Amino acid sequence: MIANTYDPAFVKRFRLVFHFEKTQKLRLIVVDVDKGQDPSSISPDDCNFLGKAEFELGEVVTARAKRYERPLQKKNGEAWESSTMLLVPEEVSACKDVYRFQLKAFELKNADTFGKSDPYLQISRMQEDGVTWLPVYKTNVVNNCLKPVWKDVNVRAAQLNNGDIYRPLRLQVFDYSVSGNHQLLGQVDLSTQRMMELAAQHGATVPLQPPAGSKPGNYGSLQIQGFVTETKASFLDYITGGTEIGFVVAVDFTASNGEPQNRSSKHYQGDGPTQYERAIMGVGGIISYYDFDKAFPMFGFGGVRRGSGGSTDHCFPMGPNGPDGVCLGIPGLLEAYKRGLVEWSLSGPTYFAPVIRRAADMARETVNAGGAPKYTVLLIMTDGDVMDMSNTIEAIIDASHLPMSILIVGIGRDEFTKMNKLDADKTKLSAGGKTAARDIVQFVEIEKYAGDGVRLAQELLAELPGQFLDYMRAKNIPCPNIWAAQQAAAPPPAGYPPQVPGAHPPPPLPPGGYPPQAPAGYPPQAPGGVPPPPPAGYPQQAPGAYPPPPPGGYPPQAPAAYPPQAPGGVPPPPPGAYPQQAPGVYPQQPAAAYPAQTPAAYPQQPVTPGQAPTAAAAP
Repeated sequence: MIANTYDPAFVKRFRLVFHFEKTQKLRLIVVDVDKGQDPSSISPDDCNFLGKAEFELGEVVTARAKRYERPLQKKNGEAWESSTMLLVPEEVSACKDVYRFQLKAFELKNADTFGKSDPYLQISRMQEDGVTWLPVYKTNVVNNCLKPVWKDVNVRAAQLNNGDIYRPLRLQVFDYSVSGNHQLLGQVDLSTQRMMELAAQHGATVPLQPPAGSKPGNYGSLQIQGFVTETKASFLDYITGGTEIGFVVAVDFTASNGEPQNRSSKHYQGDGPTQYERAIMGVGGIISYYDFDKAFPMFGFGGVRRGSGGSTDHCFPMGPNGPDGVCLGIPGLLEAYKRGLVEWSLSGPTYFAPVIRRAADMARETVNAGGAPKYTVLLIMTDGDVMDMSNTIEAIIDASHLPMSILIVGIGRDEFTKMNKLDADKTKLSAGGKTAARDIVQFVEIEKYAGDGVRLAQELLAELPGQFLDYMRAKNIPCPNIWAAQQAAAPPPAGYPPQVPGAHPPPPLPPGGYPPQAPAGYPPQAPGGVPPPPPAGYPQQAPGAYPPPPPGGYPPQAPAAYPPQAPGGVPPPPPGAYPQQAPGVYPQQPAAAYPAQTPAAYPQQPVTPGQAPTAAAAP
């Protein structure tokens, strides 16, 4: 809401998902809110209608120069003569950075006749058209002060500069007026990069420029302190990091549903699934992907166990496993639901507080257990309005401080007037002096989706990622590291012995062990890598390594048995040249050069037919 102006520039931005293949129709309505009315809690129908604009999202994103201007229309569709609406589209950056810094001003001009100015600061960013300045942030108002210190600025990079630290920003200081006619005291154009540099100089200030048409002079200065950039994890970052979402189901067993055997009953088991079953399958089918063990507690409320003669139980387990009625998977939930209709009779009244507190206890246990964070989602399915409203509000307020969200599905065609109060999208719930830490309730009537479980789940779960992140960031819970978690949980690889701190264990011995080594181990390596022979020769080889020498050893070599090789590999002639060959004989051998031959040392060669025998020459 912007007070008392004919040319409002709204800071609120609309984040829309553009689908090229779809027709996405939009309608914007401008209304005048009377003094004393809270715009967050009233319907546009209760305000003075100023105009509307109807268009398609495709028209906006394809507008020339990224400026889409549309005339405002009356209720009957006729256009006002001079009233227009300007939309400036821009694709949102995927940057996850968040900026946190503090702004101070000094020696501001006093714009008030009585007292001092009430300054606040507005930050606008230059749009892609290079002309339009879009307001993106406003500080709080500091009353009666010329040296204001505003509250810390905490703004997403996508909002401030759309991920571009060099994009021009305009910082303007205004004197707040109840009438809405805020007076500009001074301004300065900076970029995010320049703001970081000023903050790093610890105490540096930048002078404010006078408003257009003002006389030159001192209009004060601005100081930026403690500029910090943080990267905020997304919902998907937490999920991929190992955060689990637990799913808890609560079913209405009050008599207003009608006896299950009657066809008019909301629990009637006919040819198709009941609305309760469609809600379980639609919502549970999505959340089950994020619950690792697929173990879902299930409770009923407003019923009496058949044959017990007892009173109404407002929170009883329906599943077969443990006091929390745990069911395995979506089929387990459906089976427990059908079995519950046999074991429990319908009663009343409709109380939500007991099941909310039971689910809150589960969420609290996950916090106390430590380890990877876990977020609990409670699905309550009911066919009528809640009867313990004050207790339910108190239970929701208490649960808002825990990792928990509540989804309420209205079954049938009841009015459900009280449910909209629980779904506090605009104002936080409060009771008994306590206020909810955040909005954790989402309510949807199943009749509006004509049995379409997919659309029902989409509507119910639309706010869940935001509620999840609100809790994680409020509690400063870091995103878990999935790789570190996997390494910590993984067993040591098979085959490796346990590690000894500061040392490596010896490798395992092969079967039979290694052969014994020679005394003093292996000989040292000579330069070049070839070991010299040990003083006492090489040790004996293990059996089967090399064959033993022949009996009697190897024959000794004759003195100077082989002549030295000449360069190139051809031996030189011996001294005195080679001896003359006697006709038909070999040269005389030196004495004892070869051992004596035994008789018939060489056997006679067989004679080939037609060939004369060859006589061996005697030495």
